[in-house]
Amino acid sequence: MVRIAGFGLFAFLLALFGLHAAAPLQSASFDCTKASHPLEKTICASPKLAKLDGEVAALYRTHLAQLFDRASFRNQQRDWQQILRTRCAMTCDPATVEADYTRQRDTLRAFTEETWEASYKTADVATLTITHIDASQFDFALARDREGEQLCKFPANDGEAGAVATLVSPAKASWSAGACWIDFVLARDRTGHVTRIDASASPGCKRHCKGKYALGDAFLPANNWVAGNQ
Repeated sequence: MVRIAGFGLFAFLLALFGLHAAAPLQSASFDCTKASHPLEKTICASPKLAKLDGEVAALYRTHLAQLFDRASFRNQQRDWQQILRTRCAMTCDPATVEADYTRQRDTLRAFTEETWEASYKTADVATLTITHIDASQFDFALARDREGEQLCKFPANDGEAGAVATLVSPAKASWSAGACWIDFVLARDRTGHVTRIDASASPGCKRHCKGKYALGDAFLPANNWVAGNQ
């Protein structure tokens, strides 16, 4: 007869019936064993809140890895976190925290595009709209307007799908179709964030603009992403 005592008996029965000891759930984006702030403790005390925290963190990381204007995106996330921590400085209402997290999760799920603009001494405003497909491709649209008058538009109409540019290096992305091609030169700071996008278009793209105007320009970030709890 095999003698099994104490914890050995428990382990033997688990193995015999194909059972496994449940590991502690850890779906929050931080280590709950080191939770010190009331907000962290509130999250760790609720599997639902811990799961929401993990979802928000995952969505944030996915967008951050693709975006060019990472500085503005990081700022909105930091604002959101700071508001949460301030509200929970002394004590937290789990229902309020859940509402804040759900709102931010839904905001990040609906997040689709970033905007860059080139402005002039005149009333002209050029806009570059970018929707990231993955880390190497993005859908884009270019427009230039002056007090309601459309000077350039690419794609040519709202029913036409946007063009997809491909990153050929960290400093350059390109798109082409026949005689029309557009290059994007990405200026980055020392942390890798894109701070400026210089777009240059071939003469074959001229049909998308009126008169002397062209699609090419130097674009700066024009995003004002607001935290979901503001």
